[in-house]
Amino acid sequence: MATYSHSQLSMYEQCPLKYKLCYRDKIKRDVEGVEAFLGTRVHDTLKKCYDDARLTKVDTLDELLSYYDNIWQQNWHDSIIITKKDMTQDHYKALGKKMLETYYQRYAPFESDITVSTEMRVTFSLDDDRYKLMGYIDRLSRGEGDVYQIHDYKTSAYLPSQQDADNDRQLGLYHIGVQNKWPDIKNIRLVWHYLAFDKELVSLRSEEAISKLVEDTIRTIDEIEATDDFKPRESGLCDWCEYPDLCPLRKHFTKVEALPANEYLNEPGVVLVNKYAQLREEASEIGEEMDKVKEAILDYARREEVEVIKGSDRKVRVKFDEKLKFPGKKESERKQLNDAIKQAGKWMEVSQLDTTSLNRVIENGLWSEELINQVLKYGRIEESSAIYLSKLKDEEK
Repeated sequence: MATYSHSQLSMYEQCPLKYKLCYRDKIKRDVEGVEAFLGTRVHDTLKKCYDDARLTKVDTLDELLSYYDNIWQQNWHDSIIITKKDMTQDHYKALGKKMLETYYQRYAPFESDITVSTEMRVTFSLDDDRYKLMGYIDRLSRGEGDVYQIHDYKTSAYLPSQQDADNDRQLGLYHIGVQNKWPDIKNIRLVWHYLAFDKELVSLRSEEAISKLVEDTIRTIDEIEATDDFKPRESGLCDWCEYPDLCPLRKHFTKVEALPANEYLNEPGVVLVNKYAQLREEASEIGEEMDKVKEAILDYARREEVEVIKGSDRKVRVKFDEKLKFPGKKESERKQLNDAIKQAGKWMEVSQLDTTSLNRVIENGLWSEELINQVLKYGRIEESSAIYLSKLKDEEK
């Protein structure tokens, strides 16, 4: 069985097809979203900050920002994708600087705890040696009272809730990895630094929470291992995907977006969709007109008291009927009706109030008269109608 990481599991949950292309087929693309690029540069700068502090060198803010500028320039490349049309590279670069400034002002001179390691690789197994995982901890530190802290830097524009933090899988798995590496460590705090908000979120994991995390992670890995059909899953993250040309939900977009206008309008798929849309609009207009004519036919049949109406070479047969209707699932009286049937011990006979079954029971008198009368209080008679069009026979013409 392969070694998994939180990012792999998350990618599978986000989109099974993307997981397959990346981790099973190992298709690599030289593209990167600007958000990920920004996150990497900020992480690299904070790593330098704490690595230097471990060696008793406290970098000034200017030194860190200069380092950030340099690594941004050295690593920037033309394949980086900026999906927000009104944003530029400079906007994102300035955002990273702002995050580093607020972090520095909050934590300098970085003496509140002792850094054990930065970008620390952890490998461990769940249950037995079958379920292997690995990950990288942004920073592991030891504070007062021998409390170890697993730090994670987040540069996203989304601030999760405390409940989200308490249910977070990534740092929960790192908790397991640290205890696996150092079994004598008992007190561990999980700390997220949401840099865009100058906000810390802290979570502690009980033994019960860790046990549930292990069970849930094993279940997800088992699902991945057993899956043969990796279907695409559309979401708001599709705009950042590096495999649009291999995805059945996005590949046609990629194909036609590259075409000049004259070729785009003649592309077979575009032609078919445009034609279908046009026909749907026409059908909708025809449908509205047909509904009006149908209603006029019904009104005529009622007024003239006829059931068959003759045309030039067609005839219409009109049928009126009455049908017993009961409150729908969203109507207020539905619960009272349910309760009445349950109290009579007849619930299973109508298959959790399948109204078709309920009509059959009443029409055939299968329940007591008292219960039927009680149920009928919730029913209402609605008229139904149907029109049947057929050709006139020769003798009818």
